[in-house]
Amino acid sequence: MNTSRDSLPQALRDWRVTPPADPNFRHGVWQRIACRTRATWPAYLQSHAAAWSLVAMVALGAAAYTGKALARAYVRADREAIVVTYLVDLDPRVQAALKP
Repeated sequence: MNTSRDSLPQALRDWRVTPPADPNFRHGVWQRIACRTRATWPAYLQSHAAAWSLVAMVALGAAAYTGKALARAYVRADREAIVVTYLVDLDPRVQAALKP
């Protein structure tokens, strides 16, 4: 099978593949290209449903996290304003300064 004087590079250089010619090859290629260009929007979404679902879930999670963080910041600022107003109203020094 393999003799000592045969080497792999020489065998690879000598190896030639000659496939039989297909007369419909070019027609088949153009037919596949035409099929790809006629894709519709629903077909695109169906073939990429998993990826778009993941994008939607990430966007929804980011929106929920951002909304929660903004709501907490608003509540914290509002609470601080209420506390300051309450303490100012109770402080006798402030009340004495406000009396004419």
